[in-house]
Amino acid sequence: MVQIEREKSFKAENVLSLRRKITQSQANEEMNKIAKYLGENNLKQTGPIITATFAVDSGLSEPLMDMEILVPIDKKITSPAEYKFKDIFHIKHAVHAKHVGTPATLHKTYNDLFTYLKENNLQQITTAYNVYIKNIESRQPADNLNIDVYIGVNPSVL
Repeated sequence: MVQIEREKSFKAENVLSLRRKITQSQANEEMNKIAKYLGENNLKQTGPIITATFAVDSGLSEPLMDMEILVPIDKKITSPAEYKFKDIFHIKHAVHAKHVGTPATLHKTYNDLFTYLKENNLQQITTAYNVYIKNIESRQPADNLNIDVYIGVNPSVL
């Protein structure tokens, strides 16, 4: 079981956001498009990439995910047509776990977090946000992922 911490937070400023329904292969294409957009507009990534999956439709040949990709950048911009700009992304009162390993074992980290929430009577109020500590574009072996997973919980004691 992974080590789980409470009352954690994560904050990023000047965040480029893309949310849409995409397949895993399209998600990789979108990451490349974002990198190209940053380069073409003289923008620099200033922090780790953050992803969140809100829903999955697995009734297709390749699962379709309602996914958001967030990239912290070095300055404020006006929102381009394809993306949204967020002044700040801040998750508070979260449970946190560090996942080190392959994408195939990430579900075990999620399961540990969900079990922890249930055992501690915590009310989940956000989806899981994956903060990629080792850049997912670094072309390092997939079994070398380092992801901080945050799930926001209701801070009220009911």
